[in-house]
Amino acid sequence: MSTSLIAAMTGCHQLESDSPSTASHRSTDSSPSATTQSSPEPERQSTATQSQSPTTETQSAEVPARSETDTPADSPARSETDTPTDSESTDTQSSAESESETKEALYVGETIPTMPHAPHGATLPTGTNFHPSDATPVLRASDVTDYGAVDYVADPFMFVEEGTWHMFFEIVNENRRPDAPIGHATSSDGLHWTYNQVVLTKRYHTSFPLVWKYQNEYYMCPPTGKKVELYKAQRFPTDWTHIGNAIDVEYYSHDPTFVRYKGRWWLFTERGNENVMVYHSTDLEREGWIPHEGNPVVTDRLQAGRQGGRPTVVGDRLFLYFQDSVENYGDRIRCYEVTDLSPSTYADQEVSGSPVLHEFGSDWANDGMHTFDPWWLGPGKGWRCAVDGVRAQESSEDLWTIGIVDIPPST
Repeated sequence: MSTSLIAAMTGCHQLESDSPSTASHRSTDSSPSATTQSSPEPERQSTATQSQSPTTETQSAEVPARSETDTPADSPARSETDTPTDSESTDTQSSAESESETKEALYVGETIPTMPHAPHGATLPTGTNFHPSDATPVLRASDVTDYGAVDYVADPFMFVEEGTWHMFFEIVNENRRPDAPIGHATSSDGLHWTYNQVVLTKRYHTSFPLVWKYQNEYYMCPPTGKKVELYKAQRFPTDWTHIGNAIDVEYYSHDPTFVRYKGRWWLFTERGNENVMVYHSTDLEREGWIPHEGNPVVTDRLQAGRQGGRPTVVGDRLFLYFQDSVENYGDRIRCYEVTDLSPSTYADQEVSGSPVLHEFGSDWANDGMHTFDPWWLGPGKGWRCAVDGVRAQESSEDLWTIGIVDIPPST
């Protein structure tokens, strides 16, 4: 992986069910709450958190540096034999885990997705330093050459290694079964992309293909209905094998995101587009992760309940991106800082510069944007981000397009 690239983590996307789906990204959703009426701008502070941690100041897109006494960001990477496995108990305060959280860096080299994190003082990728109209379309339905008459492409997630940029994304052909596989494109600079091929096809609709690397293995999480499935690459980036399910629940788990934070894996997903659900594990490949004690950790928050992008770590601070579906599904992306996270507590707060993405102009994103994948380019370079946008059409399905936007560092 290029040593100049420093990033964060997340992802998965649209409404999936256990049977083939023909649902448009925009028009329908299997969750009843996905169809809502227009409502006033929501409050920016979560009122359904499970703890009362102090409010975190986020009034500037510049994240201030922490003191030397804070958690270090450059501790040595751990080996596989150092990683503990979950017991059947949900005990979360064991001395072993406390020692692990102290010794293990939040993000180290290629051991934690995505590699590595942005340092203390880095600009937070929000709407403070850029406008969505700065984005340039880079992949359209017409670029896909191996899946028939494709209707649209969406849900882009990037991965960068050894000077090559990879992009994984959802391909939708409403007249084919399955109607949505995962496609792959490459770039030498992250700005100009070439479509390659379909790399993952299930029996049913899939999307939101978050990809990361951990202990020299490549993983993907393309969600399906009520299961959050985990895939491992047999030959990156084209051959993927299902290795298990992180969760298999009674509700539709759209667009789950993964992040390793303070010695533990965290899975963020949603229920009904407005309730935030959290699961955790010390073993990435464990079958059946432990539910957060406070699930749902946030309730009735349609403006920020469903994940919309790669979780980002700046210094030792964790930021999540949520889809705003108050007026329509996938209207815009909001950014929240997680101010308290443990197996029994959760709190978050919307940051300055949110929403990050929203509709603009009269062309490819004039009706909404709902995926945000930021990659840190290095000091003085800012972020390069994959996004998607939807164009409103009067007599046909909405048309989603994938774009790239650069966020400059603060001056």
